[in-house]
Amino acid sequence: MRKLIGGALALCLIMGCTPKPEPPKAPLIASPNALFEDVAPKAGVRFTANTGVSGGRFYFIESTPSGGGFIDFDNDGNLDLFLVQPGGASSPDQLKGERPHCALFRNNGEGAFTEATAGSGFDKDLGYAHGIAVADYDNDGYDDIFVTSTPHNFLFRNEKGTGKFTDVTAKRGLDKTHSTGYATSAAFGDYDNDGKLDLYVCYYGPWSPATDKPCTNAQRQRDYCTPEIYESDVHQLFHNDGTRFTDVSERSGINKSKGRGLAVAFIDYDEDGKQDIFVANDLTPNMLWHNKGGGVFENVASEAGCAYAENGSLMAGMGIGIGDYNRTGHASLFVTSFAGMPNTLFNNQGDGLFENVADTSRVASAHMKYLSFGCEFIDYDADGWLDLMMSNGHVQLFVDPKLSVGLKQPKRLYRNQANGTFLPIEDATLLGDLNKPVISRGLAIGDFDNDGWLDALATNQNDPAQLFRNRGVGKNAMIGFKLIGRKSNRNGCHAKIILTDSTGAVHTDWVRAGSSYLSASDQRVYFGLGSATKATNVEVHWPSGTVDKLADVSAGVLYTLTEGESITQTTPFRAK
Repeated sequence: MRKLIGGALALCLIMGCTPKPEPPKAPLIASPNALFEDVAPKAGVRFTANTGVSGGRFYFIESTPSGGGFIDFDNDGNLDLFLVQPGGASSPDQLKGERPHCALFRNNGEGAFTEATAGSGFDKDLGYAHGIAVADYDNDGYDDIFVTSTPHNFLFRNEKGTGKFTDVTAKRGLDKTHSTGYATSAAFGDYDNDGKLDLYVCYYGPWSPATDKPCTNAQRQRDYCTPEIYESDVHQLFHNDGTRFTDVSERSGINKSKGRGLAVAFIDYDEDGKQDIFVANDLTPNMLWHNKGGGVFENVASEAGCAYAENGSLMAGMGIGIGDYNRTGHASLFVTSFAGMPNTLFNNQGDGLFENVADTSRVASAHMKYLSFGCEFIDYDADGWLDLMMSNGHVQLFVDPKLSVGLKQPKRLYRNQANGTFLPIEDATLLGDLNKPVISRGLAIGDFDNDGWLDALATNQNDPAQLFRNRGVGKNAMIGFKLIGRKSNRNGCHAKIILTDSTGAVHTDWVRAGSSYLSASDQRVYFGLGSATKATNVEVHWPSGTVDKLADVSAGVLYTLTEGESITQTTPFRAK
């Protein structure tokens, strides 16, 4: 994150003035061939994240929120939505006073959502909230929600799908304030393979309204400070023993390195059966916490080749995408960055090392005029090759058009060319509503309408959230899997699925509970099959060591797989 120039920022965002230069605003659904359509307004999803910029104080914390994501909180098979509200307070202190609430939306399964915030437990002040992580931390069969916020975070227990959530932050040991640092992203993961999901929380740096520093830009306007003005911070790792979360940051070694943390994901990068942790940091080296076993981690990012960008330069690491984009069977890392700095693709070579292929994959040059935060791999066209989607938005009000497309920016969609390279889709008629410029931060991927085509949720600053329905252009086939753990954690997090389709192509993916930026994606795993009509062989490698095998399963279906029991439910995708 860089400097956000601010002399007229508050006034512009309140009154709707448009800083120049701005990219041309594309018409909504410019063509019947548009790949995605923003259905949020007509689906009943009406939500705007207020960063508090209207206060005109230019607090440093204002440029980082906010996120959101998918959660099927009532287990009806339809993905519901949770949207995070930082909510600038009415008082001079961002952390106190009246503010709007986060929002929970119930999916009725017919293309519409109903807000269910009232009486849910989220209808209260959650501080200056940033992001979420979603997982069934207590293995009761219902997904729970962790909210990162300032001055402290929140853990909400799902009360058996009733639509009510209980704040168990103190009861579960997560109420301790982390000095004055503010949390950004978080992720759940089972680092000791005991069947209970642990929790990693990123912190950006020590900050409070009292310590916020006044800064000005080159034109002597009041300005947001650059990151270097503030110290970086240590992060937190919590071990879940089934009753409480215990802060193990010190004994695990996590607190031995500092970084301006913006995104985190669990990844077994060296495939030794133990979950490691990758963290994208802003203008501090990325972290790769190698799991040595026994609850001990070592930061090996430099040795593994994923700490820096090209030529050893620092990255402005924002978001993380994980996927086997080149069908090698290994999980690679995509990291978004600041405008003028390349987005980076770290190719996992399978030997414990990553190769920076930002240039050869062509993701670097295509990004340079954009500032990306949330990101995910998404096979949007179901051709069997993972594509990339990014949410973008600058942190400067007046941007040199030679350096960037502007403050408000469209989403970016890169198509996998099946040869190790990606091609950005520039045609506005194909991008449709993705091409609308906004200040975007979070991005989550999920099939909210259960039609087998992956959709996207984008969270924006001081503009309505967007729910992009994949319009399913094309005739390729998709197949999906929902995992239920028994010996392993209930979500099946970290389970590895290896699928061979009827053309002989081999696909690999993993169940995750945290990636992108401040956001929670669908934990169901979807595979595009292209022209293939079925999967001839499927292997599910569970964290417990159990391996389940399937043969000759048809495309066009979501399969629920219970550990050790094989298929326990089949749900055909809805027709478009």
